[in-house]
Amino acid sequence: MISKIIAVLVIFGSLIGGFLMEGGNLGALWHPAELVIIVGMGIGVYLGSTPVVVWKKTFQYVLRYFSGGVISKRLYQETLQALEELGKEARVNGMLSLEKHLESPESSPVFSKYPAIIKNKTVLNFIVENLAFMLLNPPKNIDMEEHLGSQVDAIIAANMEVPKATGKVANLMPGFGIIAAVMGVILTMNLLSGEMDVAKIGESIGAALVGTLTGIFVAFAIIAPFTNGVEVIIRQEEAMLEMVAAFLALFSQGVSPSLALEVGKQRIPPEFRPDNL
Repeated sequence: MISKIIAVLVIFGSLIGGFLMEGGNLGALWHPAELVIIVGMGIGVYLGSTPVVVWKKTFQYVLRYFSGGVISKRLYQETLQALEELGKEARVNGMLSLEKHLESPESSPVFSKYPAIIKNKTVLNFIVENLAFMLLNPPKNIDMEEHLGSQVDAIIAANMEVPKATGKVANLMPGFGIIAAVMGVILTMNLLSGEMDVAKIGESIGAALVGTLTGIFVAFAIIAPFTNGVEVIIRQEEAMLEMVAAFLALFSQGVSPSLALEVGKQRIPPEFRPDNL
């Protein structure tokens, strides 16, 4: 979270500080009407081009963006421990012994010990749903590795709709800035009659140029960094699910929980590897 606050301060500090160093007046940059036109059109296009489910996901990723994401060393550690416990219990008491943990994970003696997993519904549901599928004794001709991989791909593809949508809006923002600028020029033309007030004309032209500046700034300094940041977060979520999938695929084939866990650990990105591994 601190890194994002620092980034915002650097971006706005550079813009405002550089403008002041050039002798500019901050009042010349403040034109609320331009913001209403540009930002309003951007939001409208976004809402009109995406379903409600993507709106909700976008809000979630805004929170994750400023909180530093939801994947952490702690989540990896707890997931590894939970998978190991569940795997060993199934090995000793049979797969049906897992049913009590899967029906209500929040009250499960295993899952309840790991709050990071309970909080991350994507990881929790992925584990629970696939272990429940294994309880049904699926046909041997089902390739579990492929089955799990297709689920991960589907989850990531759905999440990627957020940066795809915001990235397209970022590409459009400079155009909205030009629209605001053209509208400003139209208003300026109305001043070119009778006794022309040079000061008002200059102020009107300045406001029009601020429209272009605002569109470009919002696109490249606000939406673009957010879009890239969300893509990074989604890649981290994908790596997390792939680690779980690696364990479950081997476990479904009868591989011991300890060996399946070791293979899963190899899928953990270096920056998230628990310190005790």
